[in-house]
Amino acid sequence: MQDKRLSMIVLLLVTLFALAIITGCIVRAIIAPPSIALLAPANGATDQPTALVLTWEATPGVSKNKKIPPEIVEYRFYIALLNEDYGDWEPTEDKQAEPKGLEYDTAYKWKVEAIQSDNQIGESEEWTFTTEKKQYAAPQIELTDPASGATDLATTVTLTWEATPGKQTNVVEREGVNITEYRVYHKKTGDPEPTEPATTTEKSYNLTNLEYAATYTWYVVALQSDGQQATSTERSFSTQTAQYAAPEIALKSPGNRVGEQPTTVNLTWEATPGKQTNVGERAPTIEGYLVYFGVDGQKYGVPEPVTATQTTKPGLAYGTTYKWQVVALQSNEKRATSTEWTFTTLAPVYG
Repeated sequence: MQDKRLSMIVLLLVTLFALAIITGCIVRAIIAPPSIALLAPANGATDQPTALVLTWEATPGVSKNKKIPPEIVEYRFYIALLNEDYGDWEPTEDKQAEPKGLEYDTAYKWKVEAIQSDNQIGESEEWTFTTEKKQYAAPQIELTDPASGATDLATTVTLTWEATPGKQTNVVEREGVNITEYRVYHKKTGDPEPTEPATTTEKSYNLTNLEYAATYTWYVVALQSDGQQATSTERSFSTQTAQYAAPEIALKSPGNRVGEQPTTVNLTWEATPGKQTNVGERAPTIEGYLVYFGVDGQKYGVPEPVTATQTTKPGLAYGTTYKWQVVALQSNEKRATSTEWTFTTLAPVYG
């Protein structure tokens, strides 16, 4: 009798336990997991700021058991570079998140999980967005030397300028741009525009072998690493006039004060151009001579212009003393006058 009663008790306990398990399963089965939908930025959005707010909406799962109303107790926010795996999630109780340290011009993916009070989890779709590129103002450039309109400069000139990269114009300033190159445009007034500028990474550029007494114009273009550029104002300068010493000239023949010369005399001399006295020597030329010739004791008449270093004087009178000197004319309009020499022709011979 006791065994029968014990068996009934065991059977009753097993039945009650089974009913509890079945009831629990039914209760859980009629509570749906939470639903969640991403809101902003839109999936595939581009040109997003690096400081932005990600938002979503979520609702608890519907329950037919009014005695156990579910609620969302937490959100888990995931974000990663588009081509990388997600790392650890970040918890939040709000329906939004503000990711930190986003890079410019970078693609990201993100998703959110909603955790319900019954430990059920709802997961959103995965969305993507791309951040904006860094935006910078154009660089600034200003010529410094030589001053605009400067004159009397040497034929070797150093052009100098100052330039600064443009500042970032969109939010969250980070590593900036830099100036990668300068293009130097220069030409002599009247020459065609240069097709290929000089290039440099320095803030100066040397011009050499410039022409004397010439006017030059110049300007510089600064190129920035983001592709923007800035062009300076145009300036001009003039080089100095070449300065030369006077030419040198020396008479050769006939010798000074010699006698017994024929009545046809070949006058000869030597002359050399004056050397340049300022920097950057360039050779002038002797363009011609003025030969002064006359009877000693009388005034010279009009000089004879010649280009050679000699001239012939025919038909001279016998037994007469003549004087002569030569002026050398240089291409820079300077001149030099030789010393004055004399000679005497043969005495007349009578039969």
